[in-house]
Amino acid sequence: MIKVHRLNGELFLLNSDMIETIDATPDTVVRLLNGHRYLVREEMQEVYDKVIEFRRSAGYACIVSSSVGESREPDEL
Repeated sequence: MIKVHRLNGELFLLNSDMIETIDATPDTVVRLLNGHRYLVREEMQEVYDKVIEFRRSAGYACIVSSSVGESREPDEL
């Protein structure tokens, strides 16, 4: 779970395993696999970084670079 803020400043936890897409339109829109969408204050890169940080701390087996869209599984190296 990652901590993000609604546009009104309310803090909530988001299940990062459910994220399907993150768009900047210009507000950041996080769309989940179940179809729910959330507008958040954080920039797209910040949400991405929070997901990567959470996954690393939880022991997920992936290797990522520092920018959006450049993650690779270890067997792709």
